[in-house]
Amino acid sequence: MKDSDGMLAVLQDIKELLWGIALLLTGGFLCLTGIIINSTIGNWGIVLFLFGIFVFIAGVLYAYHGFSRHEVVEHQE
Repeated sequence: MKDSDGMLAVLQDIKELLWGIALLLTGGFLCLTGIIINSTIGNWGIVLFLFGIFVFIAGVLYAYHGFSRHEVVEHQE
């Protein structure tokens, strides 16, 4: 295994963690917007709320995968 492979694995984990956090925030915003629209305008807020839940779950999965998939690289000297 090359020395740069460990760094690339860490960068991939950080990328997935940040992507998961972005999806979590987007899903939460869509859910909140859906609740507000549902209470003021009409029933179209339910669609945003359900889509927000889907995006939120995807964000949880991405963040969990980025946080838990660590490869420990040991160097033999």
